[in-house]
Amino acid sequence: MRTKILTSALLYGLIPLSISPICGAQSNPVSRRTESPAIGQNLKLVSETPVNSEMAQTFAGPLRCDHDGNLYLMTKLDAVTGIRKLNPKGERSAVFVASSATDLQVQLAAYFSVAADGDVYQLAFLRDTIDRAVLTFKRDGTYKSSMRLNPGFIWTPSQVAAFSTGDVLVTGLKADRSLKVAVPFTGLFDKTGALRKQVVLADDKEIQDMAADGRVDSGHLYGNRAVEGGQMESADDGNIYLMRRLSSPIFYAISPSGEVAKRFIVDSGRSDFMPFSMHIAGKTIAILFHEPQTREEFVKVVDLSGKELATYEDPVVGGRGVLGPAFACYSDNPDRFTFLYTAEGGHLGFRIAEPR
Repeated sequence: MRTKILTSALLYGLIPLSISPICGAQSNPVSRRTESPAIGQNLKLVSETPVNSEMAQTFAGPLRCDHDGNLYLMTKLDAVTGIRKLNPKGERSAVFVASSATDLQVQLAAYFSVAADGDVYQLAFLRDTIDRAVLTFKRDGTYKSSMRLNPGFIWTPSQVAAFSTGDVLVTGLKADRSLKVAVPFTGLFDKTGALRKQVVLADDKEIQDMAADGRVDSGHLYGNRAVEGGQMESADDGNIYLMRRLSSPIFYAISPSGEVAKRFIVDSGRSDFMPFSMHIAGKTIAILFHEPQTREEFVKVVDLSGKELATYEDPVVGGRGVLGPAFACYSDNPDRFTFLYTAEGGHLGFRIAEPR
């Protein structure tokens, strides 16, 4: 039963290229504005590039990129398929395979992040044990090290990111059978996997209560998609930005010492839209919002304090967004967005969009 629950939790966040994602609206645990966002301008498609060496598939979230424009894609959560690294031309330059961690018996490999130095950090679930681990790979795909996470209780981590110190920030859920609802937990772990500090996030108790009374979608037993469907990335200011997935998502900037440096809400303005992915570039964050019924999408760009800088709409043609939900990379100054699509012959393709 534990394996079944774990698998269903990890599979949330799959990003299909040919169909729209499934995601339900959730309310914020704080008051917010409800007016429609001020759409400034459309995104325009400036190039489409098929990648003939790669087939389009259903990709497991997240989609990531680095400062050099390399894309990181994962199709399965097993230990052998790995994360593919593609350069801006679409050429495969590395594969990060969890089974190369021969000191561990990895059953499932899940959420990953890319550090500023190019190292990749990935959550791993081990065979025949309730232990959870973080795997570290060098930028060329070589396995580097691992840490078994030891918070002192049974839990299911959802996202991970690393500080320049080598400490990692991990957030997820611990089951509480007496409450019949999962309890959000965020911790700062050192290089050995020891819990250095619990990071208390102001809204987590209310997010927990919202799951208990059905105001957020649990998705599965002891689930909470506001936590599991969140995102986490490091920024150039040295902080890690953690997003709780609500219709107007809550962001926390967490410092290397485990302090909450900032908290802000990005107001979607539309309760039926949900944040589907987010990327950080320089001093800005781009969040893709998606509405599953109408297939409408827009991207909000905010600074690292949550101040809105721009809102871009993905035009709907033939009942769906031109660019689609597979938002893979963002670069700033000027704003530039990379999306994945299914090219002719079923090959993977890159779509580059800019503000019109």
